[in-house]
Amino acid sequence: MKEINDKPKSLLFIASSKPDDAKFANTHFENEARKMDVFWTSSAFILPVDDYVNALQTSDLVIVLQRSDEPNILKTHALSWNGKSEVWTVPADEDGNATIEKSIGSLMIKLILQGGKRTPIIPNTSSKPAQQDSPGSGGKNVRVMRESKGRKGKTVTVISGLGMDDGQLLDLAASLKQLCGTGGTVKEGKIEIQGDQCDRVLAALIDKGYKAKRAGG
Repeated sequence: MKEINDKPKSLLFIASSKPDDAKFANTHFENEARKMDVFWTSSAFILPVDDYVNALQTSDLVIVLQRSDEPNILKTHALSWNGKSEVWTVPADEDGNATIEKSIGSLMIKLILQGGKRTPIIPNTSSKPAQQDSPGSGGKNVRVMRESKGRKGKTVTVISGLGMDDGQLLDLAASLKQLCGTGGTVKEGKIEIQGDQCDRVLAALIDKGYKAKRAGG
């Protein structure tokens, strides 16, 4: 089993008039990242967003998918944010998927050259490793709960007790984000999905074979 010596960096796709551009870019990036073993996770804005600046703070890179006939959404909604960003221009009068796929291919090469590949570490073989549940085996203490305390009024759905390594958590998080049509991340062995998605996430986990239960309010 491959272990990871660092947490993944976070990429955020946003689009203004065509949110499907951001959804497609997110899905395609995550698929390519898994194939090429690039240690980044991604999410997509589902517009409208009440607080752009706060939502951008946790992203290491923001990519604006801008149709050629519209303004840069960062300049119109997040003037005070000065993080790292790129603007990809998508033709206004055609399907943007081909342009997005090509741009993601170039981005993957750049991330790899910048050290974005997963880095394996040598496990400590002096002691017996802890047994972990494999995906679908049904963790014994999987809990799904809604949290908003300490999150500046924003609500997230937290899944804990999965007993997975980082790679498995990232794969499951990608599946849940796509199901819910929203962003999310992996932190400290837990999956966080943006918004109150408890019912949808719980049903999906049970369907996958996990003995998951609702916790909290």
